[in-house]
Amino acid sequence: MKKNPNSKFQIPSLTCHLSLVTCHLSSKKTSGQVMIIALVFLAVVLIIASSLFSRVADFIRFGSNSVMKEQATNLADAGLDYATQRLNDLAGAYPDADGEGTDTQTLPTGQVVIQVVKKSENLKTITATGYIPNSTNPRAKRTVKADVLIDSEQIAFRYAAQVDTDGVDMKNSSRINGTVYTNGNITGSGSSVITGDAWAHGSISSPDPEIQGKREEAVPVVDMPIKNPETWYQEKKQEAEAEEPIDCFITPSECDINGSSKEFYRKKYIGDVTIRNNAIVTVKSGPIYITGNLTVSQGGTQINLDGSFGSNGTVIIADGTISISQGATFNPTSANPKGYILVVTTSTSNTAIQISNQGVNAILYALEGSADLSQTAKVSALAAKGLTMQNSATLDYDTGLAGAQFTKGPGAAWVVKKGTYKFTSSP
Repeated sequence: MKKNPNSKFQIPSLTCHLSLVTCHLSSKKTSGQVMIIALVFLAVVLIIASSLFSRVADFIRFGSNSVMKEQATNLADAGLDYATQRLNDLAGAYPDADGEGTDTQTLPTGQVVIQVVKKSENLKTITATGYIPNSTNPRAKRTVKADVLIDSEQIAFRYAAQVDTDGVDMKNSSRINGTVYTNGNITGSGSSVITGDAWAHGSISSPDPEIQGKREEAVPVVDMPIKNPETWYQEKKQEAEAEEPIDCFITPSECDINGSSKEFYRKKYIGDVTIRNNAIVTVKSGPIYITGNLTVSQGGTQINLDGSFGSNGTVIIADGTISISQGATFNPTSANPKGYILVVTTSTSNTAIQISNQGVNAILYALEGSADLSQTAKVSALAAKGLTMQNSATLDYDTGLAGAQFTKGPGAAWVVKKGTYKFTSSP
């Protein structure tokens, strides 16, 4: 049989071809697997990246919301401070003349809406709400609320007359309509009467005065309404001296108010002050410090406490004597409770306070001296080292005076009432 000279090449050629095909197919299979693995790895990376991106976005969003909430809180606090300051600047007439209402302030950061509710002349509630970026479409909102009141001190006048060691001496037909407490004795004569209770560290004479309430002798010594009179006096004096003084010897017309109307502000008067002959004086601020005597007399003379004091009062201090007579009157505010003028003398005289008048609706206080009342002397309350009631003198106590309030410090500042601040968190 004749061999084909090419046959030995054909078989190897076929074998080689088939091997190349197999290699090629194997290479394609490997590349496909690598592609699948790469795609799976890429998908995993994308999933992880997407998860991380979502978390980062949430973190950024959370951080942004926290910043806006903090800004809203700061706006609300700023609104409370702003409203308090405006009450001081406008003597309580904020946001309107009646001292209540709503005010909106727009700032670069956002808006704050302030609401003031008037509870009384000396007590208001402020609600301030901060909005970011505005109140129409807020992304953050925070509210603070607090009561504000006029900074004041309370002095207790629990009795018609509270008298220190020199005691009470009541002449014929004299009368105290109210209660009496003294660290001395109570003596009376000729139908004198105390309509309320009478307490004396010493003794109470009998049968006069007639005591219509309880009669208590040998009771403990009690503090006078102002416990540290020298410290208190120096504080009030310094407050008055913060303003430019008036020298009554240089400008006597400023100190002798004769038949005209005048406003008194916190001031020191060097010399005597006389208010007479139908003059009308309105006390706008205090304290008022007089280095000499204070005399108020004649006709329809009035010393009125301005209504802006509300239920608070203020102080007139004289280093000399105080004399009120011949129809002159002191008038408190019409608020409920009323605000009073506290008229104080540091004189050590037995007649440091002399009243022969009807309608002295003020509180009279002789820190170191005594008071002498005659005729129908109506006072809101009286405190002194000693008290003499002349024939037929009458002292009528204003029963609303258990705790009189007096503005504290220059300007009678509005301040946040302790314990009333409240914070409200809103979405």
